[in-house]
Amino acid sequence: GPLDTPTWRRLGVLSGQVPLIGVNSGFSFAGNAALLGMCDVVIATQNSSIGMGGPAMIEGGNLGVFRPEEVGPMSVQVPNGVVDIAVADEVEAVAATKQYLSYFQGDVPEWQEHDQRLLRHAVPENRLRVYDVRQVLETIADVGSYLELRPQFGKGMITALIRIKGRPIGVIANNPQHQSGAIESDGADKAARFMQLCDAF
Repeated sequence: GPLDTPTWRRLGVLSGQVPLIGVNSGFSFAGNAALLGMCDVVIATQNSSIGMGGPAMIEGGNLGVFRPEEVGPMSVQVPNGVVDIAVADEVEAVAATKQYLSYFQGDVPEWQEHDQRLLRHAVPENRLRVYDVRQVLETIADVGSYLELRPQFGKGMITALIRIKGRPIGVIANNPQHQSGAIESDGADKAARFMQLCDAF
């Protein structure tokens, strides 16, 4: 029948064996949205709408009439953690995909580091003072190697892929600028999922 497809099984077999990346531009409903959800990372353009039920299914369930743009827009799916990397357009999506994949190729022989002396004053001596932990991470990381995942979701935790002296590293950090870095439910979910990603590869 029309639903007799090996796609789901094959994608499941690949999980944890190779990086699974879902890139979306435009409308993605029902089965396509489910495939996105099976990926390790979802990259989506600003014009994306992602939902398990599209306008036809919603209307068929007598739940109202909605335009496709109103179902799962990025203003909803980015803050709720569905999208890992939000980009403006397809050009940026390709660039983000290439950068994400680059961390899985191993060490690189050429790299450039930031002036590490800046770290002397990046973290206040008084532990009660708030500071920008992203600035710390970007300074530690090789130039141009900082890639944050789900920055608008679970804001108390920061998850990022970076390189240090050419070596790829996954970083989890508390964000003092959000509830003093307390770990809430979304932040814990975000950190746990990121650890699973790093452990898989």
